[in-house]
Amino acid sequence: MSGVKRRSGGLNLYGQLPVWFHNDGPHSDVVISTRVRLARNLEGRKFPRFASGRDKQKIFNEAAAVMSGVPKRLFGSEFELVKFGRLRKLEQQFLIEERLVSADLLRGDGERGVASENERRISVMINEEDHLRLQGMDSGFRTFELFHKIDLLDDYIGNRLKYAYDGRLGFLTSCPTNCGTGLRLSCLLHLPGLVLTKAIDAVLQGASQMGCATRGFFGENSEVVGNFFQLSNQATMGAHEKEFIESTEKVIREVISHERKARERLLQDAHLELSDKVFRSLGILTHARTLSFSELLNLTSALRIGVECGIYEGISAEELNKMIMVCMPAHLHIHRSLEEAETDLDISRADLVRNLLTKKKRSKKIN
Repeated sequence: MSGVKRRSGGLNLYGQLPVWFHNDGPHSDVVISTRVRLARNLEGRKFPRFASGRDKQKIFNEAAAVMSGVPKRLFGSEFELVKFGRLRKLEQQFLIEERLVSADLLRGDGERGVASENERRISVMINEEDHLRLQGMDSGFRTFELFHKIDLLDDYIGNRLKYAYDGRLGFLTSCPTNCGTGLRLSCLLHLPGLVLTKAIDAVLQGASQMGCATRGFFGENSEVVGNFFQLSNQATMGAHEKEFIESTEKVIREVISHERKARERLLQDAHLELSDKVFRSLGILTHARTLSFSELLNLTSALRIGVECGIYEGISAEELNKMIMVCMPAHLHIHRSLEEAETDLDISRADLVRNLLTKKKRSKKIN
């Protein structure tokens, strides 16, 4: 049996790309990542929104004790427990950018945190909107693969902590829209073909009619930038988890098909215009002196479709992912050793991108 590594203050900031951004999963030319999440609450306890500080402390301690017993053989490593409230704001934002935790956890109070295995593929948020949020994330299109892992963890925890459950409503959650299975399956998609061919609205409307909601890069309440769209199931009640996964998976496959057809049309009918967009974006990234993060996402989106369509071979999609990740505000602060009050992030971001692209060009010439 393995123990949870506790971190009461400070954070081990791994200098590596999170697994969901590796670009090595199935259909990764379109599907950046897949996330499976289960919302759970403990029987007889107030939801975190209404719980006292003492209640939250007790729930946290009980959840931490259970996580300390998760056998290493189940997920390949022991779980590390981070007490969120004792981290610096910069470290909290770092974990949000890596999608290990949510912004709701940042806005909360009382004892709260996250337990995750070494690769941060499987994690459990404690005292977010619900007592427990079990989450699995990985690169590409991996629905049932992730669900099986989360279902295994759900069974392990559920055999040790009694969940709030109603025979008619299913698992009880803080937000009624999550009741039933508590399941949320979401895929982060890169859809520049549909945007450039002006077919995106029709495709997303069709997805909505088939039960999928659309959000931005960072999920709920975030804007759509860089042609990144997050699609997830809307219903969580009235069917088995596997049925929701199958129906959502069917919608995602349709969107993937539409995106690939749109890219084919662009290559056939607008190759010059597409190439021009790709290399203009490369030029700006290579020479810009200031770059906002949203601008970076938009420019790297154009470069990414150039890479995926064989128009530009000077960089890989995974290297673009590394560029995006290290240029997120908290990552940039840490990477560049900037103070949290630093105001010139756009300048530092542009400097970093220029240096990365310049090194890439030099490396290519040497090889």
